[in-house]
Amino acid sequence: FRAQHERVATYKLFEEGLSTILASGNISNYPTLCAKVTASFSVLSDTINTVKTSFITNDDTQQQQPNRRDIANFISQLQKSEGEKLNLTAALHLERLRLRNSQLEKEMSLSDDGSGSASADRTVALLKDGIRTLEQKIGSVVEKINEVLEELRCVAADESEE
Repeated sequence: FRAQHERVATYKLFEEGLSTILASGNISNYPTLCAKVTASFSVLSDTINTVKTSFITNDDTQQQQPNRRDIANFISQLQKSEGEKLNLTAALHLERLRLRNSQLEKEMSLSDDGSGSASADRTVALLKDGIRTLEQKIGSVVEKINEVLEELRCVAADESEE
């Protein structure tokens, strides 16, 4: 569960980093942010996969432990959902960056001669709609993640009672 808490903290840093970049307008910092976050997620994923493997095999005999396969399956579901969430989060970030650029372009065209305003309005509206859709998809994935985590908590509680 500790690795999952670290994963949540990493997402928070990712979001805060994007907000800072959008506020400052220095988009050139985004690749550095992505590299840092990707490295963190990679380490966390490797850690969680190692835990999953430990539930499938017995280190001494390398034999499967069928009573632990359910835990490994929950961890696999968690990893899959987290991968989906990361992909959706990256797509959301790109849409937010595109929206900011479109809004800046719209402001510049208004200050120039006002032409292209209707086209810019449509682009901004489409990007905002895309952002809402991605946020809803992320919300659904987060619900799946929370359901899997609850299942894992129940298994851990059952194990501690035995």
